[in-house]
Amino acid sequence: MRTGKVVTYEMLAMSEFVWSEPAPLEDLHLPDWLLTSAQRRRLKAFLVLATVWGLVSLMHQVAVARWFTVGLATFMVIHINRLFRLQPAALPPPLRLYPPGTMAWDPAAAETASLPLPEVGGAQPLALAGSPLPRVAVLIPAKNESAVLPRLLHSLTQLDYPSSHLELWAIDDASSDATPDILQEAQKRIPHLRVYRRPPGRGGGKSGALNEVLPLTRGEIILVCDADAIVPPDLLTRTLPLFGQTPRPGRRTIGAVQVRKALSNPNVNFWTLGQVAEMASDAYLQQQRVAIRGIGELRGNGQLVRRDVLEKCGGWNENSLTDDLDLTFKLHLAGVDIAFLTEPAIVEEGVTSWKSLWHQRCRWAEGGYQRYLDYWPGILSRRLGMAKTVDLWAFFISQYLLPMALVPDTLWVLLTGHSSVLLPLNALVMGSVTVAFYRGLRQVEGLRGRKLWWRTALGLVYMLHWLPVMIVTTARMCVQPKRLRWVKTVHHGL
Repeated sequence: MRTGKVVTYEMLAMSEFVWSEPAPLEDLHLPDWLLTSAQRRRLKAFLVLATVWGLVSLMHQVAVARWFTVGLATFMVIHINRLFRLQPAALPPPLRLYPPGTMAWDPAAAETASLPLPEVGGAQPLALAGSPLPRVAVLIPAKNESAVLPRLLHSLTQLDYPSSHLELWAIDDASSDATPDILQEAQKRIPHLRVYRRPPGRGGGKSGALNEVLPLTRGEIILVCDADAIVPPDLLTRTLPLFGQTPRPGRRTIGAVQVRKALSNPNVNFWTLGQVAEMASDAYLQQQRVAIRGIGELRGNGQLVRRDVLEKCGGWNENSLTDDLDLTFKLHLAGVDIAFLTEPAIVEEGVTSWKSLWHQRCRWAEGGYQRYLDYWPGILSRRLGMAKTVDLWAFFISQYLLPMALVPDTLWVLLTGHSSVLLPLNALVMGSVTVAFYRGLRQVEGLRGRKLWWRTALGLVYMLHWLPVMIVTTARMCVQPKRLRWVKTVHHGL
């Protein structure tokens, strides 16, 4: 963020790309039956688990039924080959914000300009090559985050974006630590920081906090940052141009952008090293899924969403454990795409113990599975299109169905001596995960040689935690009437 006195900005791009305000999405909507389909999750979870277990048992008892595995493996081979083969499209150049009459950013020129920037709500917006500069609202949900909030607020003051078009909203969700004092002190140093205090007893968690503040904001683009985030200075100048792209053939309008996540404490122990590998592979897979016109996903921290799209999707779902994954489905079903950027990365604090990882991943697993149970009518309809539907099914098979099926398959092998009916699928998924870890660590972390192979192996061992997490989660969702109790991830400012 540049705080000098400047009248206007111009965009002097090195190509013909020009950021322009996207056309309104008048036809964007989600039907009422889709927004209210979260009922009877326990019954639906039980039916899915019973179907999977019954199918595995049938394949063990009827030899011809094993051809079903061959069919799934063939489907996965075709999808994986396409996933790893296609190259991502070229990205638009970043916004270049210069004071008038200069060819590069000149802090001295910015400080000595004659007139002040207009305040938020000024009559005349700044201009980029004749197009309005979008107003961005940054939402920061915070509950007992005194250890990390100062770091985030400092990074937000370094954003390369005029403060006249930047709203900072910190949402104090009934904190009982020093969070309120930190925010009060920060307001003295950051004039455009606004604090919204939620009283105790308000429901909805993070989603509820975001929904309460959204109507108070004026930004055309909403950026959500977790309290433990560190925001790179060029985050907005690199992401905003994606919203102004004209959709290519077969593509939809960009409704949201997710940036890669990285760790502020990568070398603490095995668990943080594993999370580094996991984030690298996730970034690579996200990039490739978008390249094949599949499902780009939001990751909560570092997500930017168009306001008009968000409002027409009903905001954040307060009945979901993972607001980002739930919103991902709503956006795609509503008819927009989610773009993904590997650079820049938003930094956050990784968990450092097995217990914290278990609670966090059980929440992720249940929230991720909930969205399939909630939005299955839309998934089975034609709202997503063929490419996204295929990508979604491949992802669901590898991440959710195979862990469910592993239990009955293992029991049949132990009790009868049969060979595993899932071996081809498991081997295929393990091979693709290995490739994703290898390519992700090579691309994102810049690793080479033995260190690359060592960190790939470490990542694969680390990811074995997903099997017990998914098995326990899917079983519990079949028998417990209530969803998993949310356990807050404690941040220490590492």
